[in-house]
Formats: sequence, structure tokens, C-alpha cells
Amino acid sequence: MTNPHKNSSSDLNLRSELDINIKEYFVKLKRRWLPALAVFAFTIGTTFLLTGFLEKTYTSEGKILFRKNNPNSLLDLQKNANQFDSILNTQTPLSTERLRMISEPVLQETIDQLKLVNADGEPLKAIELKQKLSVEIVGGTDVISIEYRDRDPIISSKVVNTLMDVYIKEHVRSNKSATTSADSFITDSIPKIENKLEGLESRLQSFYEENQVVDLQEEKKTLVSEIGTLNRQISSVGAELEGKKAQTGSLQNQLGLNLKQAIAANQLGNTPQVQSILEQLGATETELSQERQRFNDNHPTIASLEEKKQTLNSQLAKLISQYVGAKVSEGLLVGGNLKENQLEKFINLKIEELNLQTQLSSLYQYQQVYLNRAKEIPRLEKQEQSLLREVESARSTYNTLLGNKSDLNVLVNQQTGNAEIIESGPVPEEGSTGRIPLILLGVLMSLFLSNLTVILLEIQDRTIKTIPEIKQKFAYQVLGIVPLDTSQSDQGGIIVQREPDSFASEIYRMIQTNLKFLAVKRQPKVILMTSSVPGEGKSTVAANLAAAMAQLGRKVLLIDADLRKASQHDLWQINNTVGIKDIVTQKIPLEQVVTQPMGQLDVLTSGTIAPNPLALLDSSEMSDLVAAARKEYELVIIDAPPLAVTADVLTLSKLADGIVFVSRPGIVENESAQLAQETIANANLSQKVLGMIINGVKSNEFDRYSYHAKYSKNYFSSALKNSHSQTATA
Repeated sequence: MTNPHKNSSSDLNLRSELDINIKEYFVKLKRRWLPALAVFAFTIGTTFLLTGFLEKTYTSEGKILFRKNNPNSLLDLQKNANQFDSILNTQTPLSTERLRMISEPVLQETIDQLKLVNADGEPLKAIELKQKLSVEIVGGTDVISIEYRDRDPIISSKVVNTLMDVYIKEHVRSNKSATTSADSFITDSIPKIENKLEGLESRLQSFYEENQVVDLQEEKKTLVSEIGTLNRQISSVGAELEGKKAQTGSLQNQLGLNLKQAIAANQLGNTPQVQSILEQLGATETELSQERQRFNDNHPTIASLEEKKQTLNSQLAKLISQYVGAKVSEGLLVGGNLKENQLEKFINLKIEELNLQTQLSSLYQYQQVYLNRAKEIPRLEKQEQSLLREVESARSTYNTLLGNKSDLNVLVNQQTGNAEIIESGPVPEEGSTGRIPLILLGVLMSLFLSNLTVILLEIQDRTIKTIPEIKQKFAYQVLGIVPLDTSQSDQGGIIVQREPDSFASEIYRMIQTNLKFLAVKRQPKVILMTSSVPGEGKSTVAANLAAAMAQLGRKVLLIDADLRKASQHDLWQINNTVGIKDIVTQKIPLEQVVTQPMGQLDVLTSGTIAPNPLALLDSSEMSDLVAAARKEYELVIIDAPPLAVTADVLTLSKLADGIVFVSRPGIVENESAQLAQETIANANLSQKVLGMIINGVKSNEFDRYSYHAKYSKNYFSSALKNSHSQTATA
């Protein structure tokens, strides 16, 4: 069973993806609406201009109905099995008749009767007439519609009616010829089919006689039953035989004789000679036992009896060896129950075992006979079915031909075809220029071209435009989204410093809070700010973030390490005569170089541009500078160059605890973003990236992706108004 919750979840995911794709499309359309509108307007205008050159044409329509009395269908039984039958039963396919209507002979006959000419006054050609003619099958019916377009309504009507008349005459002639041919064919075919049927029936009868078949189905059922019975009998006799073998084997081990020896021993024991020897041995044993009570073993009487016993035993052993050929115990030769229980029992059991073996062998022979017949059944069934199909096919063909013979006797004398004109082509009163379809086509083409324009422009523009695209490109945690109006203020300076109670300041405080609660082992104390390309506002974000942290009471140092294009001194409007260069090269103390534009915040500018900035940043003095800043400040923010511009970031990353990535929609391109990603991956800096700040987001997109934006703006607007009113009252 399918899981309904799983199906519901997949449907929701599909609907969500569809909604996102539609939204992305409308965002791109809104971005490129002007060129798309220009292409749409140009295409529509061109379409309306072209419709002004259209001339009015008149269309006349006639219809022909086809009845189901085509004699050619009577020949279908003689077609090969691999040929296609007619689409409509007992009728020539309408598609064939449609092609006959627009064939060159029919068209040429129509032209000749009406003496049609082209615009140059020359006789109209069949191909030219065909281009203005429309012959179609009316769906779900046996009707063909004929339409002809012309500037003259009378000519339009005449062409349709004349074409239908020419076709009907041709159709009647063709049907008469087909009827005669069908009658002749069936008359010749009946004797052949009759002879074929008799031959097939004779083959079927011979098959039954040769293979001794009465009813294969019943025989198959009987075989299955008999084989089952034989299997049960074989199993029963086999089990009984194993039991007899076990008994005879046990007795044979006790006796040490085979069947032949046992029979010989039994016969020998019944001879008078052996009986006499056995009686003498018995008497000697008795006498010897009595004499031993009187005399010792050395006495002559005892010795004489022992010698007599030995002589008798030798005679008995000789007889046993001569007739039996194996050692036999004397007790087996003595008459009585013991003899019956041993030799005769063994002989009887052995005879029963042989009988069971004979019976089992006979059962196996019967089983093999039945199995051989069962193996033949499928082959015989296949031959029988093949012969029956051939006989049935021939009989069906024969009976059908006999029935069709009578139908053809009627059709031979018929004077009409199976096509009938049910609607003549009237003289059309109103013409059409085809302007509406052309306009609709123009509208569709305009929509297509305008959308194609949007797609082509988007393909050429490689910049990342939206927040979702940036999130998809950079798989980093988003620490905050900064709107465009807070990062590019017309008043200049740092907005967090200038308007500490504004919504923009709160955004930067939220970013520093997100940094504070990052799931890392140790809170970063030195943070490196960078971006993919110049112009993404990383310096402005770094300055505002440093100001926001300083406002919360944390002692912060902001270092402008972009020695190639420094900007922090312009943002804070402070002096840049001394900076990092002076600390590294002249070893001036840090406290003599930094500037404090606001409480708790020190700014270390870049100083004058050095001839080799990378050498300064990679020096031990720079490492000492950052190490000293770690001890003196709670947080150090380094404003570094973009990743793809120089190798400075890779050098500075060794001094930092974490990297904050700044990205701005509409500025960074896919290629630059990919290069930045590869640079971070190749330098094994992925683990150091704390997150990403999306900067310079337009207000409409900011409101859409920052769920708290509207609420926060309204809240801070109300708070500022209350603050201003309280100040005015005071």
C-alpha cells in the first residue's frame, strides 16, 4: 500500500517548487519588462500592418457520404494475414478515397470541365488547384468534406460541385470494375477452397489414426491419474522392499550365507547321511560327557570317543564344504524350530524380496510407458491444434465465399457506387480575409518573442540578482540581510553611528548577536571581512558592524587591511596619514596610530599605499600587531580585500579566527562567485567561514525575504516618532 502522507508530502514539495519557479520567472520578467514590452509591441504592430494587405476569399463546402456496400471487401478473406484490413468494416478506407479525390486525373478533369485559368490567364495546373482545395475526413463519421477557396464565390461553388461529380462518376466506374473482378475471383476460388478443405480434413483423420488419438484432453487427464497411481504404488512397494532387504540383510549377517548356500544347507540337513552323522555326534557327545565323569582326559576311553567325534565332524565338514561351500553351524542342520526360524525364514524372506523387486521393476516399466506417452501429448496437441486451425480457417473461408457469392450476384447488376453527395457546395455570401487567425498568431508570436528576449537577456547577464540565487551559490549560514538604503545613505558616514536607534542599526545588532551565538567551540575574537569582488560593500558592512558592537559596550578595533584600495578613513572621515604601514615598518605603537571616532571603537587605517602590500601583511610585525590587538580589545574586525583580487585574504586568514563573507545581489557574477568558492576550498578555509551577510538588497526584495522587516520598520518608526515628540515636549 502507498503511504498517503508520503504522497501528500511529495505533492506539497512539487507545488512549492512550482510556486518558486513561477515567482523567479516573474521576478526576471519584471526586471526585463522594458525590452520585452518593446519586442511585444513591435511584433503586434507588424502583425496588424500585414493584415492590411490581406484580400477577401470565399469558401464553398460540399460533403460526400460513403455507404458500406463496397464489393472489394468480399475479397478480404483471400488476403494474406500480414496485410492491414480496412479501417471501417466492409468498406474501403476513407483515407484512400480522400487521396483519390485529390488525385491528378480527378483534378485535371475538373479543370477541363470548368476551363479554369490562373491570374495570368493560362490554364490552371492540377497542383495549383490542389493548393486551394481542402479535402478532410469528418471525425467519427463516414463523411468527407470538400472545401475550395477563391476570390470569386461562384467559381468556389462550381469547383466543389464539379469535383464531387467527377469523383462520383469515377467511383461508380471503379466499383463496377471491382464487383466484376470480385465475382470472377470468388467463382474461381470456391473449388480450390473446397479441395483444400477436403485435403485438410483427410490429414486430420490420418493424424488421429497414426497416433492412436481419440480425445487428447481426456487422454491427458487419464495419464495424469494413472501416473499418480503408479507413483503411489512404486512408493509403497519400494518401502516394503527396503523393509524386506533390511530383514534379509540382518539374517544373512547372522548366518553368513547367501540364498543359494542357505538352500543347499537346508537340503543337506534333510539327507539321511547327515542326519545319521548328527545322531552319532549327539550320542558320542552324550557318552563322552558321561565317561568324563568317570575318567580323566588321558584315559583310552575318552581318547577313543574324542577320535570318533573328530572323525564324525570331519565327515560333516566335508559334506558341508562339498554341497554348501561355506561354514555352516551344526545347529542349523539339526531338525526342529531353530532350523525353521533361521534357514527357512531367510529363504522365505529372500524369495519375498525377489518378488518385490520383480513387482517394482514391472511398475517402473509401466511408469516409463505412461511418461513417454505424456511427453508426446504436447507435440500431438500442437499438431492437432495446427490442423484444426487450418481446417477451421478453410471451412470458414469456404462458407463465407458461398455467402458472398449470392451478395455479388446482386452487386454485379448494381448501377451506382457506395458514395453519395449529401451536401452540395453553395455559393458563399460572406468572405473572409483570415485576419483574426493571423492576429491571434501574431499575439502568440509576440508573447513567445518577448519571453525569449527576457530569457536571452538573462542568459547574457551573469550577475546574481536575488537572495535565493546567492543562497544557492554560497552554502553559508546567513547572518543577516542588509537593505540597500541602509548601506548607501545619501548623508554619508556610518548610519549606526549617526542613527543608533534606527532600523538599520538594529539589523547590525542582530548580525553581531548571530555571531555571538554561533555553534563554534570558541567564540571568534578576530574576524576577517571579505567578498567575491569589489563593490559589494564589505567595508561599509564592517564599519557599521564594528559601530554596532561598540555601542553595546564591547571594545572593538577595526583594521583597514585593504592596502590597495583603502576606504575606512573615507567612511569615518578621519586622517589616513599614518596606519598599518607605519606600525609594521617604523614599529610605532598601536595606541599612537589608531583613531577613536566613537566610544569603545578604535580604527586603524591603512596609511599611505605601500609598494608591496602583501609583504607587509605577511610579515611577523603584522602578526605581532594582531596578537597585541587580541590582548587589548574584545573584538578585532579586519577589513580585507576581495578574495578574487589578490592573495592578501589568504595571508590575513592565518591571523583570523573566522571569516565573514559579504555578498551583494546585482554586483557579484556567477564566475566570480565560483572563483571565490574555489579559492576558499583550495586554501582549506571552509571551516573558518562563520557565515554570510547579504548586503545592498532592494527594499521590495528585502521585505519579501526578511519576514520581520515590515514589523520592525513599523516598530522603529513608531519609536522614533515617540522619541521626537517627547524631545519636543521637553
